[in-house]
Amino acid sequence: MTDRPDAPPPDHYARLGVRPSASREEIRAAYREKAQATHPDQNPDDPAAAERFQKVKEAYQVLRDPERRAQYDDVRAARKRLPDGLTINQQAPAGCSGYLWRVLAGMVAVGLFLVLEALDVWAASSVWTIGLAVGGASLVAGGIAVLLARQFPDEATDVMVRLTQSEVLMRADGHTTFRIDWADVRTVRPRDDGRTIELVVDRTAARHLRPAPPVLTRVERENGRAILRLDLSDTDVPRDVLFSFLRETSAIPAGPDSAAPRSASG
Repeated sequence: MTDRPDAPPPDHYARLGVRPSASREEIRAAYREKAQATHPDQNPDDPAAAERFQKVKEAYQVLRDPERRAQYDDVRAARKRLPDGLTINQQAPAGCSGYLWRVLAGMVAVGLFLVLEALDVWAASSVWTIGLAVGGASLVAGGIAVLLARQFPDEATDVMVRLTQSEVLMRADGHTTFRIDWADVRTVRPRDDGRTIELVVDRTAARHLRPAPPVLTRVERENGRAILRLDLSDTDVPRDVLFSFLRETSAIPAGPDSAAPRSASG
């Protein structure tokens, strides 16, 4: 029985009980011994014997062929080179759209105080009148600033996403955006573009989290969970390295739809 396409490559040397440096003669002798021990005819009461025998046969078919063995050795060596963690960096040019709300809020504040000047509020004899006018103007300007900040979030220019065996960490412009243990992540879903991943996490793990473009582009909350969308299109880690790490790290939960990219719709 062959392994699933999305499963890690099997250890053919372990199946035959030989070292990776074994000669063709040693591999042939080991196969004969293993094949005899695992053959279904020798194990009539063992329902798993046929599967074990097939795996031994598959290992021998790969290792007896010099070309197939060389290809298998390359894949096996590449798996061992996978790092314990990935650091993904993105440096984006500074944009001005995220800072427009500061300018607009300042203009609103100046305009409100000009209105108060036109109404001759400063000439009022009551300290309470002046205090209420200044306080009200400040509240209005502050409220407008908050609304504009939500509508036009700042874009970080220096972003780092760190994936390790235990957690995922994102820092933007020197500040920690989020740090989430894999135990709080329900699944990791690649999307069709091949450079965007979604983390489906427990809602409490993302309670106060907001989008932080250009990497954390969306935070959706629904049915006790939160979906974090990370756009890694302009980062310095190749796509195949990223998805190899996600696939090979056992602590990272993979849902039923995570083995293949997910549709970009929805």
